Formats: sequence, structure tokens, C-alpha cells
Amino acid sequence: MSKTTSGPGDLKEFEQDSWWEAVRAELNADTQWTEAAKYFPVRIELRSDHTSWTVDTRDGRAISVRPGSHPQGADITVVAPDEEWRRVIDGRTDWFEGTSPGLGRITVEGDGISAMRNVKAMWRLLGALSTAGKPAARPGPYSPDPETGRHTALTGRYIEVNGLRTYYEEAGEGVPIVCIHAAGQDTLMYRHVVEGLSDEFRVISLDAPGHGKTLEPDEGAFRDISDHADFNEAFIDALGLENPAIVGCSMGGNMVLELASRRPDFYRAIISAEGSDYTPTVSDTLLEMLLLNGAQILEGWSRSMTGHRTPPDRAREVVWQLRRVCPEVIAADLTGYAGFDRRDQVGRIESPVLLLRGDADWLVPQEMVEQVAGRIPGSRIAVLEGTGHYPMIENPVEFNRAVRDFVKETLR
Repeated sequence: MSKTTSGPGDLKEFEQDSWWEAVRAELNADTQWTEAAKYFPVRIELRSDHTSWTVDTRDGRAISVRPGSHPQGADITVVAPDEEWRRVIDGRTDWFEGTSPGLGRITVEGDGISAMRNVKAMWRLLGALSTAGKPAARPGPYSPDPETGRHTALTGRYIEVNGLRTYYEEAGEGVPIVCIHAAGQDTLMYRHVVEGLSDEFRVISLDAPGHGKTLEPDEGAFRDISDHADFNEAFIDALGLENPAIVGCSMGGNMVLELASRRPDFYRAIISAEGSDYTPTVSDTLLEMLLLNGAQILEGWSRSMTGHRTPPDRAREVVWQLRRVCPEVIAADLTGYAGFDRRDQVGRIESPVLLLRGDADWLVPQEMVEQVAGRIPGSRIAVLEGTGHYPMIENPVEFNRAVRDFVKETLR
């Protein structure tokens, strides 16, 4: 056994040869890791405040795990304080949260580009630290399944907005609810919302420019959320909607706050899901690497933000929906997301505001949402347990209930 002094994070595992052998066995039993690492021959050093271990991989196998630095050095060194490694081992953070600006404390030295090109292997490696030597987690209980087939009168239409052939779907009658999707997604994101709420409302979901079936602008994908907001205002006006409720998620959750600050009392209700008025949490490196390795990044990133009450089929759908996107489009979307700051504007909002988040969403933590609420007089926060960044996919029953109840309050 290597002899080290236990640090303030009490990393007893980092001192145990047997635990590191369990990590190696965990990796080699993980078919997703072995496939991702097949063409990734690399020595990865994992360094804490007081010690380090090096994992040597070849041909999709972890061939050795040894204390300290390898005699031939490391290709990639992952550095974190003891407290952050404790969070990794306890399953409270992972590669994506840990390396996000302002959210995690993991840094990468050496060939960081190679790490991002092979990010699924890196993500699964840190995941193995959280499961090694532990019994398999018991699944569930999961959030309730939505009813389907109750409201099938869904209509897809095209309308010209600002010169663009724009696709939208709608169902139901009554007070309109306009649904604005997240970065890289489209109308499909709201399929359970359109069906689930159309018994009482006219629910409308649209594809943003360059997304789904809506044409891309001549100048290319929008890189500023204000451009998306301009387009959504024009869409709402083109449909002649008066006093609609608006729902947005993530990038769309930010956007509805901007829309509401532009027209302080125009909207019946604002539901900002996983949204904020300030989101400097996406790194420049991730934005650049999306163009080179978008599929792996989006798979791990979206799965990382999915909650423990999300059943496997809905978790797969989250990943599938994100991986359909054109890399240039989601890179542009997330560029706008990363540069979004409307903290000095949201105080103008006079419409009722619900800030809705899943408690498993590390990208939009509770503290961030509370800060937003403090800047919007009268706003309210609702939290969905065990739900992540995509609540209308992960937990549609409880999401729809929260939206329905909030909009109906405005009718009294």
C-alpha cells in the first residue's frame, strides 16, 4: 500500500491499492468505457492535494493503475482538491459539472484537447470512481408515466416569420401557451406538454431558426439570445396572439425572461424552466470542441444533467434528442447562452413569473434561481424532485401539473 497522509477531504480510497484495483475492474467491465477508450491509448494521472494515481489504458483496457506518476509521465493529468475528489467518489459531481466554469473545481493539465476529443472515456472514468467497490444502485422509484393518446388533434403548420419558413405545432383551444425549446432542440421537446395540456389550453410549440423544420437565416445560426427573442416576438405577433403564457427551457428559459422584460405586462404568465438571467457556465473550450466531438459531448453532458427519478427510456430520449442537432447550431445556441446577462432588465417584469427547476440540474443550481427570484418582484420558485435539466421530457406529469396550476391562477 502507498503511504500518504489523509487530507481534509478524507480520501481514504486514494490510499488503498484494493480500491484502485476495483476501479480498474469497473472500467474493464463497462462496455461503454471500453468502446470509447478503444482508440485512446493514454496515461491519465488523477491528482489530489496529497497523492496521485495513474491509470494506463491500451486498446480499450485499463492495463494498470499505479500510485504516483508514471515513469514515462502522464498524457493527461486531472487535478482537483481533496474535497472535490470526495464529491466525485460520492457521486455528487462528475466530469461535466466538475470542469464547468464557476461550478466545479476540476482542472485538466497536459493534452486537454485529447481529453475533450475522448470525453466519453473521461466521463466514464470519473464515473467508475463513484461506483467502484459499491453494490449496484437500486433503480427508481421513477417519476410517473404520462398518459398518451388522449389528445391526438395535433396540427403541424408552417408560417412565414421574418422571411423564414417556420414550423410550429399546436393542439387545443383557449388561452394560448407558447413553448420555446432549449439549445439544439425543437418542437419534439414539448411533445408531452402539447398533448398533456391541450385539454384546457391552446398549446403551441415552434422550431427556432435552423432547428427542426424551420429554415436557417441567411447569416447562419443565431449566436445571441436577443436574436432568438426578436424572432419569437415576431412569431407571436404573426399568429395574432394576445396575452399568451410563455414557457421556455434552458436557453428558452433565459429567453422568456428577456421577452417578459421587453413587454412587462404583455404575457399572461412566464414559466422559466431551468432558466436564469445570467448563465456564464459554459466554457469556451466546450463550445469549440462541440464542432469536433459534438456527439460524445452532448451524450455525456445531457446524461450528466438527468435526474435519478428519470426512467431509462426517458433518459435515452434526452440523449437522443440532443444528439440529433447540427454541431454548428448548438454551438451557436450555447454561445448565446454563455454570454447571456439580463440581470439589469428582469426587474421590469410585471407578469407573473414561475421559476421551475429540477433539483438534479447542476447547470442551473438552486442558488442561481434564488438570485433571479430576488431580482423579479413577486416571482415564485417551484422544484421538481429527482429531475434534471430537461423536465418536460424527464418528468412530464409533474412538469405539466406545475404549468397548468400556474396558468390557471391567472384566470381567476
